[in-house]
Amino acid sequence: MSENKKIGFVGGGMVAEAIIRGLILHGHDASKLFVSDPSDSRRDILSILNKQLNVLSDNQSLASEVDIMIMAIKPQIFSGVASNIDLEQVANNPMIISVAAGIQMKTMKDLFGQDKKICRVMPNTPCLVGRGVSTLIQSNLNESDIVMATYIFNSVGKTIWIQEEEWMHTVTAVSGSGPAYFFHMMHILKNAACKAGIPEEIAETLSIQTAIGSSQLALNSADDLIALKKKVMSPGGTTEAAFDSLEKNKLDDIWDEAINAARQRSVDLGKD
Repeated sequence: MSENKKIGFVGGGMVAEAIIRGLILHGHDASKLFVSDPSDSRRDILSILNKQLNVLSDNQSLASEVDIMIMAIKPQIFSGVASNIDLEQVANNPMIISVAAGIQMKTMKDLFGQDKKICRVMPNTPCLVGRGVSTLIQSNLNESDIVMATYIFNSVGKTIWIQEEEWMHTVTAVSGSGPAYFFHMMHILKNAACKAGIPEEIAETLSIQTAIGSSQLALNSADDLIALKKKVMSPGGTTEAAFDSLEKNKLDDIWDEAINAARQRSVDLGKD
């Protein structure tokens, strides 16, 4: 049973906390969850989360306990932290999952061992409210391992498996960074309303609810995104006027350049 597997998190930041909350909410036994973090204050917060949660300060001790070890740390410190975990000294053979942006499976194999069960994941921040999307790719996983990894990330949203690791850089730029793009758009809409004299609270509600409604409509409609856009645009109407301005200012080209910059940064993080 997936609910009884021992799952450990190296790093107890917001991503780890979100997944822990999601797993417990979906019925996972909290006593089977482990998390290690060097920060006393962070460990105190995690201890309050659930009294049965196993909160540790030592990564090696965690590795010796778990069936799945999730590396929930920043890419800049990944190699240093991983190098201090000796899997040859533990009796189990944990599946290793990384949520660190840019860290390639080859790097993980070099650090942990070529024969280790490896899974690389790119989640995004809506995982904090159970509405995230996580993209996964694996090496050396069997069918039950894949089911287990899917179970973990389905607890905070939707999972998508891919076959080409090179795609991860674009995934990072699109869905990893993507929430910030939408927050920015909502902020633009709010500011435009405020400049026209609408009170800030009303402007923010208009912006956020429009974003929520549009995403739900896209999710539930048989139409593709372009068709949905065209349904809002009446000939000679207000929406058409807005898009004429956007096209004149070549906004699509600007966004292409921005997303490509995010993708390139993912490539650079992997090299670093």
